Amino acid sequence: MKKRNIYQNQSQELLTLFEEAGNSAKVMCVPIDYAKTDHVVMFCNGHGGIVRKPFSVKNSPLGVDYLTDQVIRLCKSRGISKRHVFFGGEDVGSFAANFVTTLRSQGWLVAGVNAHDAKKQRANLQASTDRLDLMGIASMLLNRRANSCPAQSGIYWNLRTVVRHRQKLVKLTTEVRNRIHGVVDRLFPGFLDEEKSGISPFSKSSLWLMQARFSTPQIRRRKRSTLINISVAYKITLTSWKRKWPWG
Repeated sequence: MKKRNIYQNQSQELLTLFEEAGNSAKVMCVPIDYAKTDHVVMFCNGHGGIVRKPFSVKNSPLGVDYLTDQVIRLCKSRGISKRHVFFGGEDVGSFAANFVTTLRSQGWLVAGVNAHDAKKQRANLQASTDRLDLMGIASMLLNRRANSCPAQSGIYWNLRTVVRHRQKLVKLTTEVRNRIHGVVDRLFPGFLDEEKSGISPFSKSSLWLMQARFSTPQIRRRKRSTLINISVAYKITLTSWKRKWPWG
């Protein structure tokens, strides 16, 4: 969604929700401290007033049903529209992914807050309890500093995962190439310089030559016909590359 204000870290969806409600007292915020077995949940209104103190909810389909039932009951008693209710917690781990996905599939707005930023919102930075953690999460949510984009799952999520894996692979590849450069510069200085060798670095032919018995003397001993056959096989030109090397 396109940003419509100067506060770039605020969720546009939450800003719209508060705007539509008209009165923060008619907004219900449900901060959740995710856990593997039992989540800890609290209800508060848009002003930050605690409507229901922290309580436990099972990390299961029954837990989702119980939580949504309690939300609906409280909405009826306080005249709050379901459209003005939102849930939120710190970055969801795999253990809570099904819980959050079920809430979203039922049409509820579920936001995510940054765990590091939520910690800064706690009254006591040295201690950590379920209540303190919830207070930090609630503060982030009520300040609209959350990501409530529904694209936290589905195609966008898969794409983001793939991009992160690619970044890791690129990093690993770079590390390996740097190691190879260090070794090659000792065994055969300039081999990975295309202007000198005529071979594209890390191409199939380059890798083939480096895979066994790689050194200046070893490669100079190979017959020109063998090198030409390699060049034909890998579509490169090696016919005159040996004449460029003053060493060996």
